Amino acid sequence: MEDWMVNLSKSRQSYSGIVLNSAEEVKLWSNNVSARYETDYAFNTVEDGGATPPPLSAGGNNRVCKGIVSPELASVVSEETDASVCGIVVSSSSPTASPTPQPTKQPATLEPTKQPVTLEPTDAPTVTPKYIEISCGNKCHLIQWPYKMGSSYVPSVAYEECEFDCDNGDCKAFSLQDDTRSNFSGYKRCFLYKASKEPSPEICATDPFSHPFCSYATSGGSFFVTPAAKEQYNVQNM
Repeated sequence: MEDWMVNLSKSRQSYSGIVLNSAEEVKLWSNNVSARYETDYAFNTVEDGGATPPPLSAGGNNRVCKGIVSPELASVVSEETDASVCGIVVSSSSPTASPTPQPTKQPATLEPTKQPVTLEPTDAPTVTPKYIEISCGNKCHLIQWPYKMGSSYVPSVAYEECEFDCDNGDCKAFSLQDDTRSNFSGYKRCFLYKASKEPSPEICATDPFSHPFCSYATSGGSFFVTPAAKEQYNVQNM
């Protein structure tokens, strides 16, 4: 049975946007998509047999107003908070300003590696770390937590740089995983999870790694969360 036939016994598939099925040499430009449901894929790419989907030939200027974007297409799709961009009429007393493009941060030069703080038993006062590492196996990306795809860094400085990005942004947690893009082979991609937005659906707001739907498969992944967010969302080891 091919992948596209798996859900034929169900009432509907969780896709209501653009789906690239075993498509090669695709150029994906200037698409604005709003999925029917928050849990539907607005942009997705699949390959029969569970193989890695072919990379895009080119793409950019794609925006999503509602729904999920698969990691393979996330580099050419940006999140849009103005629903009218995707053709949804929203009453408002004033127009919504277009988001300002942010400059791309270039890969950093090699610096001494900064590792997460490991607390040892001591009689002295306990020092609370800024971020706590969560054991997440091979599913370290919380796909249902609103996030921003950050820069890629060489492994020796990836933790330090991604921690700095989280410290200085709208961020309650961050993850690192192998960058699968051909021109960033050997780098770690930084994902920043937004402090200003709540997980959706609500099932992913409590012990998210215990629910398979809430996390996405990663290679060489790791996850770090602030103590406050860990307590608020009961983030436990997988």
